[in-house]
Amino acid sequence: MTEQVDTPYARWQQEITQAVEDKKKFHERGIRVTRKFIDERGAAETANRWFNVFYANTNILQASLYARLPDPQVSRQFQDYNDDIARVAALIVQRAITQDLDDPRDTFDAMMRHAVQDRLIPGLGQAWLRLETDTEAIPAAELVDMEPQPGMETAEIGEKASEDGIEPPQRITDQRVCVDYVYWRDFLWSPCRVWEERRWVARRVYMDREELVERFGPKIGNDCVVEVRPESGTEKYNESNVLPKDEAIKKAEVWEIWERSTRKVYWYSKGYPDLLDTRDDPLKLVGFEPCPRPMLANISTSNSVPRPDYYMIQDQYMELDTINNRISLLVQACKVAGVYDKGQPGIVRLLQEGNDNLLIPVDNWAMFAEKNGLKGQIDWLPLETIVQALNQLNMARETIKAQIYELTGISDIVRGASKASETLGAQQIKAQFAGVRIESLQAEIARFAGDVLRIKAEMMVKHFSPELLITKSNIMATGEGNVEYVGPAMALLASDVGFEWRISVATDSMAQVDYQAEKADRTEFLNSVSGFMKQALPIVQAMPEAKAMVVGMLKWGVAGFKKAQ
Repeated sequence: MTEQVDTPYARWQQEITQAVEDKKKFHERGIRVTRKFIDERGAAETANRWFNVFYANTNILQASLYARLPDPQVSRQFQDYNDDIARVAALIVQRAITQDLDDPRDTFDAMMRHAVQDRLIPGLGQAWLRLETDTEAIPAAELVDMEPQPGMETAEIGEKASEDGIEPPQRITDQRVCVDYVYWRDFLWSPCRVWEERRWVARRVYMDREELVERFGPKIGNDCVVEVRPESGTEKYNESNVLPKDEAIKKAEVWEIWERSTRKVYWYSKGYPDLLDTRDDPLKLVGFEPCPRPMLANISTSNSVPRPDYYMIQDQYMELDTINNRISLLVQACKVAGVYDKGQPGIVRLLQEGNDNLLIPVDNWAMFAEKNGLKGQIDWLPLETIVQALNQLNMARETIKAQIYELTGISDIVRGASKASETLGAQQIKAQFAGVRIESLQAEIARFAGDVLRIKAEMMVKHFSPELLITKSNIMATGEGNVEYVGPAMALLASDVGFEWRISVATDSMAQVDYQAEKADRTEFLNSVSGFMKQALPIVQAMPEAKAMVVGMLKWGVAGFKKAQ
């Protein structure tokens, strides 16, 4: 048994199995919460009348946390206004990232929306970055200028390669850093107390036979076990109503594992007797892993496994569903019903044929009057008790809703609800309170997006050709003040410490833009600069030698603002 564990395949089989077992409870909870969000019910729950405020709250929070693409903020690590080389280097990286985000093939926006939803529902949001390179064969006519191999004439290079079945030399036509969304159950990491203690991270990818052959070669690709994706999950929380279940193409389950200590990458697939592939650090990233720190919900320093937000207030949600179901039943019972004297069929006609100005004849009026008339012949079901219970349940439902809104931090102003009697100051206080409650979530999502963009920028700098990076950034069209520093800036980015120590990559908030506040900030900035220039201009005219000092002060002041270059 020990010898089997010591083999690389057996070792990673055991690692993956134990990691899946470690996350089993979290996966069960995530499935349950997802079913609750999409209102997927079992056979025993079909008749229930749920009040799915969890769905509404999640959509409100998602819109508040991510409403637009981020604006990459690439700047000098230190705001040294005379460091023009680092300034131009940061500008090149920022423009290249922005250009990539505008690419129709880029999936950053979709990834962010999926990851934010996964953070709010099951409790884990993650992304994965990979480098794509497009190449083309160099035509034989262009190979004439290439240096011939020993024993081969220059003119024979293209023909010889074609005859031997060897692929002719390739050249790069385009490169991209793709950002993939990772389904929350397809991401694993080694069991640990806090994220910093992880030993490895992995993601699961499903590949069909053609993809396997293209990636791992004919021998491995044809021997991998492929099957229709099973409808996994526990018996109680079966995923058959959550995941696609009519997938006809058979695929293999492949785990891509990045181990931090050895800086090696392994590809493992259950059923194949050996590892599919092993490579040494292919991307050479500072942080090694091609993924950011995931967004994890409600973790502690005892265990890094997240817990869905729903479970933190599940009692209130379940109580709300119970009360709403009772209200629905009472509403159905709240109807006109009663009993009547069978010997008086006219009473039935009075209700069933009850048109306007209708008179029903009575056969024996004296006996009818003796029995106290209509009041003595019919008795109605009392509704006072039902209505009273209904009123109490409605009040209880509003109380529980208020508890949920208080616990989730969604104030009335965020939900768009207000009172005519409230003053503007009261509404602003409520809005500020809501902002404070969700500010930590907004910061976490901004951190996540910033980490993704930083990895994206580092992969561009380390793997894109300098010409492609310059072309994507279009830096040559920004004026003479930048063009003269392009060469040194590219040399800085190519150095071992240039990108890591001299350039900072971050992002702004992705919440809905407050255009009025942004307009006020810009107006205030322009007014301040205008006032400075009015005071500085006479000094420069009187003392020309003070021009450098004035320009330095202006650059120092502007450098402290976002988007300043």
